[in-house]
Amino acid sequence: MLRKLKFIPIVMVSLVTMMMIAMAAYTMNDRRIDYDVELGDTIVPQFTQVEVPFGQAHSDATSLPITGSAAIDIDGDGTEELFIGGGFQQENGLFKFENGGFVPIEGQAGLTKQADGTALGPFVLDHNKDGQADLLVTHPEGIWLYTNDGGSFTAEKLDAQMNDNTTGMSIAVADVNGDGHFDMYVAGYIQNEKIEGLNIFNKDGYGGTSELFINNGDNTFSNETEARGLSFLHNTFQVAFGDFEGDGDLDVIAAHDTGKVRTYLNDGTGNFTNTVNPNSELPSYPMGIGMADINNDGLTDYSFSNIGSTPPTFMVRGDLGDDEPLNRKWMAFIADGNGGFTEEGEAIRIADYEFGWGPSHEDLNLDGREDLIVSQNFVTAPFHKIGMLRLPGRLLVQTASGEMAEVGAKAGVVNRQYSIAPLTADFNGDGRPDIVHINIAGKSQAFLSTGETPNGYLKIQLPADLGSIGAMVEVTLEDGAVLHKPYITGEGLASDSSHVIIAGLGTQKATAVNVRFIDGTEATQEGSFRDETVTFAGAGQ
Repeated sequence: MLRKLKFIPIVMVSLVTMMMIAMAAYTMNDRRIDYDVELGDTIVPQFTQVEVPFGQAHSDATSLPITGSAAIDIDGDGTEELFIGGGFQQENGLFKFENGGFVPIEGQAGLTKQADGTALGPFVLDHNKDGQADLLVTHPEGIWLYTNDGGSFTAEKLDAQMNDNTTGMSIAVADVNGDGHFDMYVAGYIQNEKIEGLNIFNKDGYGGTSELFINNGDNTFSNETEARGLSFLHNTFQVAFGDFEGDGDLDVIAAHDTGKVRTYLNDGTGNFTNTVNPNSELPSYPMGIGMADINNDGLTDYSFSNIGSTPPTFMVRGDLGDDEPLNRKWMAFIADGNGGFTEEGEAIRIADYEFGWGPSHEDLNLDGREDLIVSQNFVTAPFHKIGMLRLPGRLLVQTASGEMAEVGAKAGVVNRQYSIAPLTADFNGDGRPDIVHINIAGKSQAFLSTGETPNGYLKIQLPADLGSIGAMVEVTLEDGAVLHKPYITGEGLASDSSHVIIAGLGTQKATAVNVRFIDGTEATQEGSFRDETVTFAGAGQ
């Protein structure tokens, strides 16, 4: 018997070793490039990595596995600062870009934590139209408005209360009732201590509630969620306003966790109707919303990350019935102009990638086509506890064929930490988008644009106020081609990238820039533009 027992530790070590080898082999296969897309003459953008000096503190016991981030120009000098939400009982981080890196701003310019919980879902908005960028931030304890007074902020807790069991995950802003004051649709997720599992699709009464708060005109709010047709009970990561039809009304899109994508059409009076979309009846894990005119037809399209090929089936089907399908694939909703969408994730070659969080679109190589960055890795997942098994984050450039080619390693953008959202802004001032992978349970990593390129840019600056939300910018090039660039807010996951539009001009110049605001007014500037910024006064000006 003793002789047999001697072999047990050896057998156990062998089994563990075999499991580790199998897991490593699976992970290596999981993070392969899933599509063979010809780059042709598409330029691979180049980046250099810089660490952000802020270690976000995450604890599974106290916080949802998310944090907030935003690019915000706090002092109006034209260069945006970086805001990162602090974890439980941790102060926020605020950084300026200086001498090639990110430097902490002492005292966070007043953007200090007003509650113990993790700071989530920041949204940049000039709410009082004084030309200065203000900030909305959610916490498990409520929603705060930080008003900017010349580079220093004053905090105010808003009278907009989520349900007792719900944390506000992210904020979408619009003037829903047309009275000139900002209203908020807040994505709701069940509070951390009340989570019963991460794969619950069908349990009645379970989940957080998303809420529509209508401004009373004095920054107090009335809850009109049910009255305006936006009531549902389901854990929700992200919500956004966008004009699906190009008719001047802001519609709503919502990404559930362990659920589906929901789309709601605005009837023109600020009342909404749930409509059919390609994911309406297909359980999924849509964990963030990317927004851009992907096919450049003048309508905003939407992309969604998902669990992809990473977790085994037994871990993710949860309470789905045997006859219920599960969609694991990344999705791309291409607007059809009639308020509907076609799903073209496979057509543009993004469907089959791995686990992903917040997606974000930018023209990274300035060739006039929208590219895609996706965050990856899950802090609580056993398969991502080991660094060597984590995913790299994905960077895909759009080729002339409309397909997306994965070039992250070639571009120098690899992040194997726990990234939640890829925040984008031109932090280093060279006219090209930079990327910050916002990481939890560790330091965020910035990837700064570098290298020579023949392609030029045009920045379009609209006021960061209500009138710009939903605007569509049209940039006419020398050869007559027109680029369509929607004014994007709240893209990704609990984040808000730069609101400054960067249009890639390729080797051409722009001859005209036209802005169609959501209120029907238009503004145009003509000239010969390249490698510069064009500024517009705003809607109705």
